[in-house]
Amino acid sequence: MIDLRARLGLLLPLAVLGGALFGLLIAFGLSLGAASRQFEHALIAQQQASLVADIARDADTRSAGALAQSLTTYRDLIAAEGRFLTPDERAAQDIEMGRAAALAALAPFPAERARLAATVKAINRDEVREVSIARADLDRVRRDTIALGVLLAAMALAATLFGAGQLLGANRILTAELAARTAAIEAVDRSRRLFFAKASHELRTPVTAIRTLAEVALESGAPVGQTLTDIVAQAGFLDHRIADMLALAQAGEGGPRLSTVCGDLVVAIDAALAQAGAYARAIEVGLVWDRPAGAVPVALDARWLGQAILTVIDNGLKFSDPGAALVIGCAVEDARAVITIADSGPGVLPRDLPRIFDAYYQSDEGRLRGGTGLGLALARWVVEAHGGAIHAENRGDAQRGCRIVIALPLAPSSSDAGAA
Repeated sequence: MIDLRARLGLLLPLAVLGGALFGLLIAFGLSLGAASRQFEHALIAQQQASLVADIARDADTRSAGALAQSLTTYRDLIAAEGRFLTPDERAAQDIEMGRAAALAALAPFPAERARLAATVKAINRDEVREVSIARADLDRVRRDTIALGVLLAAMALAATLFGAGQLLGANRILTAELAARTAAIEAVDRSRRLFFAKASHELRTPVTAIRTLAEVALESGAPVGQTLTDIVAQAGFLDHRIADMLALAQAGEGGPRLSTVCGDLVVAIDAALAQAGAYARAIEVGLVWDRPAGAVPVALDARWLGQAILTVIDNGLKFSDPGAALVIGCAVEDARAVITIADSGPGVLPRDLPRIFDAYYQSDEGRLRGGTGLGLALARWVVEAHGGAIHAENRGDAQRGCRIVIALPLAPSSSDAGAA
């Protein structure tokens, strides 16, 4: 999914543009309302001016009734204009109403027609000026409304283009994420198929050996005791491989978590050698254990660390020729417990040394001798989960072969813990 920062980066500009558009829309609506009011005001002013002009033109010839009716209409227009006036303009309206009342008082008397005509002409000049002012105000409001409309249209277009750009960007992000997830799924599928292919090959070897031993014993009448011993050894090796696969699968899923206690590393190595002994005897490879005289305390999960040590021992046995020996050592160096497991096989090419702990990776020699490439990956996961480190090196002495070195932090002694 798109992360929160990307969502905010998408929503914040849209919110700003939306707020600007909303503000412009309100301003445009208010401007339209003002234009409508100004138009009505200008229309009333125009009607007042036209009516006053008509009265001025035929004031001498109109009948008193017609003149009174025109003046009544004029007063109604002045009253209607009041709703468009500001408080400061109310005084001018009162003056206009006063002059309209004065005209109405003169209208019934023919002798006052000359005076009425002069007053109407003066009013007419004021009304013409008022019409000019109303039209100017109407033009200003119209220009402002047009400008707001253009700005609103431009903002709407910009928002549309921006939104389209953001949608395209989000679509690109989603497309890339979909492609990445598809690639990850394909990688998982490849890994799954590779796992089953290698697992089937790894498990076939001891199963074939067990079957061969049993068939040979049945056909040749070989001693049952030795045959059963060899079958037990191969079954033990098979059990180790299955445990490796299950353990690495659990490690790849992020669990289980280790439950560490202070224990003796020497005891854990003893247990791993006991499990590997039958297989070592079956392939005629000796186990040389340079056992320390005292305990080596470390914080360990006995099950997981024992499985890792057994895996490395089995790996060394696989690369050892019959009659050779696998040498296991344990020593304390620089506040660390260091385990060494050295075989007498062909060794590892320098280019392969950094990669032999990667899942499924095998050197050319490893592929020849069989295996899944999972065991050392499991060992690295367990050792690093214990806060340690593991690496491989060629022995480099008169003897050929590879040495796996495991370094684990020592657990604080009881005296150190008391001092702390």
